[in-house]
Amino acid sequence: MKNVLFITWDGPETSYMEGLFMPILSQVQSQSEYVFHVIQFTWGTTEKITIAQKAADQLQLIYTTKTIVRKPVRILGNLWTLCKAIPYLKKYIKSNNISIVMPRSTMPVIMVNRIPKRNFKVVFDADGLPLEERVDFSGLSKSSQQYQFFKTEELKMLVQAEAVLTRSHKAIPIHLEALDYKKPKKFWVVENGREVNFFKHNLSEREKKRDELHISRQAKVLVYCGSLGPQYGWDEMMAVFNAYHQKNPSTVFLILTGNGAFANERIPNEMKPSVRIKTVPFAAIPNYLSVADVAFAIRAPTFSMQGVAPIKLGEYLLMGIPTIASAGIGDTEQILNAIPNCFLYHHQNPSRVADAVAFIEGQSDINFEEIRKFAIPFFSIEKSATSYCNALNSIK
Repeated sequence: MKNVLFITWDGPETSYMEGLFMPILSQVQSQSEYVFHVIQFTWGTTEKITIAQKAADQLQLIYTTKTIVRKPVRILGNLWTLCKAIPYLKKYIKSNNISIVMPRSTMPVIMVNRIPKRNFKVVFDADGLPLEERVDFSGLSKSSQQYQFFKTEELKMLVQAEAVLTRSHKAIPIHLEALDYKKPKKFWVVENGREVNFFKHNLSEREKKRDELHISRQAKVLVYCGSLGPQYGWDEMMAVFNAYHQKNPSTVFLILTGNGAFANERIPNEMKPSVRIKTVPFAAIPNYLSVADVAFAIRAPTFSMQGVAPIKLGEYLLMGIPTIASAGIGDTEQILNAIPNCFLYHHQNPSRVADAVAFIEGQSDINFEEIRKFAIPFFSIEKSATSYCNALNSIK
């Protein structure tokens, strides 16, 4: 038995912990000798923490939360949290006989970099390219002191870690370019796998949810599920929906998100009767996805997006939903070329909207099970867990 400590730093709006990481870590635990402890730094509500704790208990993970201080100002609160976290982590690692520490992304890296005299191994979950995402979408300047500080911390971790996890093969040469000593064998691509018996099309729920949402059985439904923001292709989705809706006025756009305000502020008044916005718990997502005929997995194809593996893409395809997905996002093009009823959306193509509309028009008599059959080898949680095990087992 080997105790592994997974450390993450999350805002209150995300459900990555209970929705993605906990199921994967539990699956790794079930097929290996590793026992997982999770420490989540968060400023989430008591309700959010209770949901995560319940998931951890069900999945037999040892879960602890630590509060991220946000006052008097965010930066000072973050610094205070970091300072208090380092001695806490040192004590936790020693008390629980942790042999492998897995910091995920930037803030946990800063903590682990400051633990001296380590008697544990480090697996760095680099995730995507998070600093570059902040440059692409949050206005962080590469010449700023903040970026330079974070980049230095990331580089230190890339050098010192025994293994590094990425979400795409494209991210590996980007990381290697920053290293003087190239060691590609310590980089491992891990998948964002999903539970195949959870994400499964349900015909009876399709009919129930259509009735609940006041959508006719004959109407075509386009769906988007997930966060909303500058990187998630809002304008592109609305352009496709609007163009298709003009030809097919009964079409409905179902948006499943925790950020309904973003959508409501941007939907033209004349389109609002044809849009349904819902915030639903993670456990209910497959039932609502069963409503859909075509899904959107559009992301702005910026430099940083080379490092991501869109979580929702796997969910859509395991549900058997034909999907419109952006080209140039992580390694997804190769995967999508192997799965039927997928449309690669090329953002530089002048005819991209018309082509997407033509794709939607071609989706009739959908064989959800056929699409799902092709998706399972790429997106199952078992495959994801195996990729994690391979990385962990590589540590001598």
